[in-house]
Amino acid sequence: MTRGPGWIEVDVDAIAHNVAAVRRELGATPLCGVVKADAYGHGVDLVLPVLMAAGVDVIGVTENEEAHSARALGFRGRILRVRPALREEIEDAASADVEEWAGGLAHAREIDAAARAIRRRIGVHVSINATGLSRDGVDLRGANGSEEVNAIGALPGVRPVGICAHFPCEDERDVAEGAEEFRAQSARAAELLGAEATGPIERHCATSFAALTVPASRFDLVRVGAALYGDTSARTVPLKPALRLLSRIAAVNVYPSGSTVGYDRTHRTARISRLAVVPIGYADGFHRVLGGRAEVLVRGRRAPVVDRHAMNTLLVDITDHPAARVGDEVVLAGAQGSDAITLRDLELASGQIAADLYTAWGRLLPRAPVGEPS
Repeated sequence: MTRGPGWIEVDVDAIAHNVAAVRRELGATPLCGVVKADAYGHGVDLVLPVLMAAGVDVIGVTENEEAHSARALGFRGRILRVRPALREEIEDAASADVEEWAGGLAHAREIDAAARAIRRRIGVHVSINATGLSRDGVDLRGANGSEEVNAIGALPGVRPVGICAHFPCEDERDVAEGAEEFRAQSARAAELLGAEATGPIERHCATSFAALTVPASRFDLVRVGAALYGDTSARTVPLKPALRLLSRIAAVNVYPSGSTVGYDRTHRTARISRLAVVPIGYADGFHRVLGGRAEVLVRGRRAPVVDRHAMNTLLVDITDHPAARVGDEVVLAGAQGSDAITLRDLELASGQIAADLYTAWGRLLPRAPVGEPS
């Protein structure tokens, strides 16, 4: 890899640790390792070998590229798409034997049409709105809900293999209530799909927080994504962050007290200040909202981002870091020395979940693995 002005490091040891920790917590419940968004920006090519070595035989994807990459890497297990797909995606994914997420009757008819076009039945997981997300699930409480699920089961190109849902909140009580509703509604949906005729129906609704916090939400399979990469608000298992975002100091200048700094003059120096230019910005996924709010690490100590930063640069106040020089490593996320810019730090600075940031970094910046999974 040619290292550019910004890059990420992916710790495959940490991912292996997290997979093992999650599986210990889940016990006998099967794990679907979610590698959507190119493994949450960590890279399917880096993450999938770790999952395969751990014996994970179900993965979750959103894009066809992820499914085809998994097959090219030698994955022979099941691949589940975790969103409704367009018809052309469904047809293209059939060669990778992807099980599709059916987001309602109209969408199931698209799957059926794709199946007839390629002359094969397609396994589907029927989404129901038992948890109240109201995104892509059939609402069995509605006037036509039961008829819609029954009609999905009758489509000749559709082979029902699962019933699924997704939780809208990372709240223990909300998850527990949603899991109980899913238990009842998924049993009804299985009857409507004709489960006795089609074979066993797999029920699943738990993602990382739910699976690690409310055991009753686990059912037949859990879809764990963020926790594999060390990101979850669940506190039941010790996880390790698997990603660092890095750059280097490109330039250093000293400005008088009272100088305005950056676009819109949002910062004014209160003293003679040493400001470091770091060549990374909002085009690299370091969102502009972090300007004036985030901190970075330089020589193991924190320093504030002071400007409303630019497309490809930001400014860090290193006045209290007299030893800092051009070329020094800057850590925008992750550990350096005895300190770390945590995912929680980034969430507090941005006002968004950390995944809103790091899922983009791996797609926009060079990526390098560190460590070796045991």
